[in-house]
Amino acid sequence: MATFGNITDMLFETTTMNGSYNSTPYIDQPMSHWKLYAIFVPLVWGILTLVGTFGNALVIYTLLRHGEKSATNYFVINLAISDFAFVVIVVPFTATLFALPAWVFGNEMCKITMYMIYVTLHATCLTLMAMTIDRYCAVVYAVQSRNWRTTGVSIIVCLIVWLVSFLISLPFAIFFRTKPVDDVGHEYCEEVWPEPQEVYLKVSIIVVVFTTYVVPLAVIIYCYAMILRTLSRNKMSTGNGKTNGILSKKAQQQEKRRKRVTKLVASIVIVFALFWLPIHIINLWLKLDLDSFPRTDAVYFLKVFFHTLSYANSCVNPFVYAFLSDGFRKAFRKTFPSLAQRYKICGGPNEEYVSQVGMTERAELQKATMTTTLEERHLMQTDL
Repeated sequence: MATFGNITDMLFETTTMNGSYNSTPYIDQPMSHWKLYAIFVPLVWGILTLVGTFGNALVIYTLLRHGEKSATNYFVINLAISDFAFVVIVVPFTATLFALPAWVFGNEMCKITMYMIYVTLHATCLTLMAMTIDRYCAVVYAVQSRNWRTTGVSIIVCLIVWLVSFLISLPFAIFFRTKPVDDVGHEYCEEVWPEPQEVYLKVSIIVVVFTTYVVPLAVIIYCYAMILRTLSRNKMSTGNGKTNGILSKKAQQQEKRRKRVTKLVASIVIVFALFWLPIHIINLWLKLDLDSFPRTDAVYFLKVFFHTLSYANSCVNPFVYAFLSDGFRKAFRKTFPSLAQRYKICGGPNEEYVSQVGMTERAELQKATMTTTLEERHLMQTDL
């Protein structure tokens, strides 16, 4: 059984993801250790909450205001919404567990908080998988995918992601509840599965890890293997069949842009995989083989650190966009022109210059021959 308990009960908690804790203290830690965790963990997580809230809100506002109406951008917005919900709803309530003696927010917030942990986590993972599949279609089936890689389809996919996330997480809303633990009136937010509880507890962690990590990553790895193979073939075909016209140059520019977007999505996926892997390993070990789990100060510190690392994932994506996404930087300069100009934020070429270059290229393109090879047509599919 897992509970949202006080700091003494959080030693080697049996949380699946982010914060349900076993009510049995496994080691005796000095009171000074508890006080340090009670001060620094809420402080660090509070900073993560502020950074994540501001950063993801900025991404959502910027892309909705001046972002391109593209499939990729809608997936990025959806990812930012799930990260925003996670840092606003989940992180602050979990941080209070290190500072308060028990769960003090009532049964409803117990269910809502635990439910939203799994809803937002599933939404994040499924959105990353959808983004990668979109990249796969854009690169591997560049011509054919134009018929279904539309903004309307991407919005529908995002809605399906949230619907699936809400439905698949329902058991945690049902089986989490508050329970009194002493005569003083202290309550813990407990995960109370039907009998046999131990079996359900182990099955729950395995299912969550598979649905939020193993399966999405397997799909993502396959998609990127196909993407790399296709890009390699395209490079060979364009290298062996260069032509003299504007069309070949335009095709190369489109291919470069496609690679940049693919690199952006890959970076987001890699960050997610690295930030969540340690806490998944710890939680699987803890729930599946509790007896052999080492009960030391060092291991507890690592568990808290890995916990913090998983939370930080919801804060870093805006920085990834700022460094790697040309579309986000362009939208930011349009949304906050004076700020971007004064502090050189999301810097890039002057918008007027870009516009002039684009007009010149279009004029030259109209004069060029409209006869292209199949490979050129494949490479010139827009990467929106």
